[in-house]
Amino acid sequence: MQKIVAEALKRGKAERKKESLDYIRFRDRFRKIERGTVLTARKVLWGYPHIKRIFDLKDGLKRNMDVPVVYAEEKIDGFNIRIASVKGEVFAFSRGGFLDSFVAEKARDAGMADYFKENPDHVLCAEMLGNTPYTSPTTKFDVKMFVFDIDSGDGTYLPPRERYSMLKEHGIEGVPRLGKFKGDDYKGLATLALRLNKGRKEGMVLKSEDRKSIVKYVTPWSDIDDIAGTANVFFDMPIGFYYQRILRSAFFISEFGLDRDKYAKKLGDAFYDGLAKAISRAEKGMEMDEEFEISIKDKSTWDDIRRHMSKEVMIEELWRREEGKRTRIRFRKVYKRTSRRLIAYAAGKGVTD
Repeated sequence: MQKIVAEALKRGKAERKKESLDYIRFRDRFRKIERGTVLTARKVLWGYPHIKRIFDLKDGLKRNMDVPVVYAEEKIDGFNIRIASVKGEVFAFSRGGFLDSFVAEKARDAGMADYFKENPDHVLCAEMLGNTPYTSPTTKFDVKMFVFDIDSGDGTYLPPRERYSMLKEHGIEGVPRLGKFKGDDYKGLATLALRLNKGRKEGMVLKSEDRKSIVKYVTPWSDIDDIAGTANVFFDMPIGFYYQRILRSAFFISEFGLDRDKYAKKLGDAFYDGLAKAISRAEKGMEMDEEFEISIKDKSTWDDIRRHMSKEVMIEELWRREEGKRTRIRFRKVYKRTSRRLIAYAAGKGVTD
């Protein structure tokens, strides 16, 4: 392992980070070590592997989930985090392997330290949503964390039933469980997929009893909603983001014989409504932005958030107020690339293509 790490550092595939914790982060996948893998003096947090996505449910099941039993769990539309104990203290890391002091603070407040006292080697893999630096603010709650996997500490994951038991025992919320199905129960899983789409859910993740086989399957509602939510910052998104969602939704609509005209209108509206709003702002010389809100105990957490996020977007604090021992901060992200290009186009700039 030491030779691999040394080579990864030399080739720029990994980097040393000195923050509240000294660690090495794998920037890219290298020699079967996943991007986002983190090495500290005492622990290795293995990067969470990419999960196969199936486009056609029936044939995708046959080809990728040839198992007796399948556990279906809801796919949560949040941001991916990993929580672990390092030298007896709770830390959190993003999917890419960056230390995340915001998530760590929330995990400590949620009492997760007690879990790690009994299971010091485990890593909790979760989706987080609510009043975070990455998800839409809400007045219904502060933040929620939904654990979808538990890494045993060696890059292998607990089977679903064992995970359910562990989380229940420690009062930790897991992703919603959608049911246990026979591996060849296409009809039951198809009914579930349609119900998720109708209920405006992102989709489902299917796991075998031993957690060694796993696939994800998303709904066209989720695909089109993602497009609607990002069309106003079109140039700040990778073009593959849109290709994937158009293709996935087309497969779902075709497989289940949904109303193509209805979804075509939804897809068109998703693009054009967002772009129309962005163009209207650009014509007034206004930037493309999104607002977020967080509540934190440690004010240095806000410095960490700005340092990490300002590499890709401009961060502007709108207001802050003290709420007892916590500080609530409202801020906006300004999407510089889209803002610059749309404002220029609105002002008459020509492009040779």
